[in-house]
Amino acid sequence: MVSLDFRKRIEEFRLDISLEVGEEVMVLFGPSGSGKTSILNCLAGLMAPDEGRIVVNGEVVFEAAGGRIRSNLGPQRRRIGYVFQGYGLFPLLTVAENVAYGLRGHSEARERVAAVLKVMRLDDLAGRYPHQLSGGQQQRVAIARALVIQPRVLLLDEPFSALDSRVRERLQEELAGMQERWRLPIMYVTHSLGDAFAMGHRIAVVNEGRIEQVGPKDAVLNYPHSRAVARFTGTRNIFEAKVVEATPEATVLSWRERTLVAPPAPLKPGSEVTFCIRPEQVMLLREGDDRKENRLQGEITKEISRGTSISLFFKLDVGPGEGDYDLEISLPNHVYTRLHLDTQKRVAVSLKREALHIIPGASPGRVRG
Repeated sequence: MVSLDFRKRIEEFRLDISLEVGEEVMVLFGPSGSGKTSILNCLAGLMAPDEGRIVVNGEVVFEAAGGRIRSNLGPQRRRIGYVFQGYGLFPLLTVAENVAYGLRGHSEARERVAAVLKVMRLDDLAGRYPHQLSGGQQQRVAIARALVIQPRVLLLDEPFSALDSRVRERLQEELAGMQERWRLPIMYVTHSLGDAFAMGHRIAVVNEGRIEQVGPKDAVLNYPHSRAVARFTGTRNIFEAKVVEATPEATVLSWRERTLVAPPAPLKPGSEVTFCIRPEQVMLLREGDDRKENRLQGEITKEISRGTSISLFFKLDVGPGEGDYDLEISLPNHVYTRLHLDTQKRVAVSLKREALHIIPGASPGRVRG
């Protein structure tokens, strides 16, 4: 178990972090400059918080209060493996020498290096130098060097950002398998939602030095606690509405001169709320489909290809809107073709009741994600 509860000011930027990590892959997800790498640096001992406490497997590795540091173990004593974004390999050392660097003077160095090289499928490359390796091989060496010290925690800072998709996916699978076998706590920094979902058991969304939300990845994706989390996780349909009725069975909202039914929430009639729906949760209806659940009529005004999917921009027939569209819809290419949307632009959509999420505590204010 890793327990983080600390504050740190870096010029005008302030970190205020409270987070616990177990035997899992915890993804620190958020935009650049939000403080993700600084969290890792504080845990690794490369940066000292101003106050607070950091505990690793029951051992206090940092503690400070009232401007006084009571405990601050050096990085080498914390037994924390750290894989940096730029790998940080020594160019004049071989693969084996790079991996062995953290075990200098250790009596079992040779055996442990040989074992981890085998696990990482690097034993045939032990005598090569970094410039003789591919990007994926260099990343394996960096991970092997972090693992050979038998760390209590493994920190990964954007570890696969420079790799092509096929190599990245293969390394992600290998790392996930290793974590499952060894039950090692891993903290994985990324600003890629795809990487976060491929690797994480849980996601902690970091924004402006704070943890905005932490939880299982599906919960964070579908039930954001704030507008910021909704935007970061790709929920671009964010709107304001008025509560018409709130019962134990449903919440009825007034939006754009239409009535929408959402899941129940502890709200008062007449209150203004913010709600959202993910683009892939908006259901396009075939001609003749008489489905009535939150049914809306309108027109597709713009399309953008995303490779294997396509984004459609939908304008409602009713109500005063802003801009040239009201909803963004995401579809796989084969669904787009099957619905003949290349020629048919007048469509009906259904906003599934269970896909509408009322963001708790969000202040009203027009937002398009």
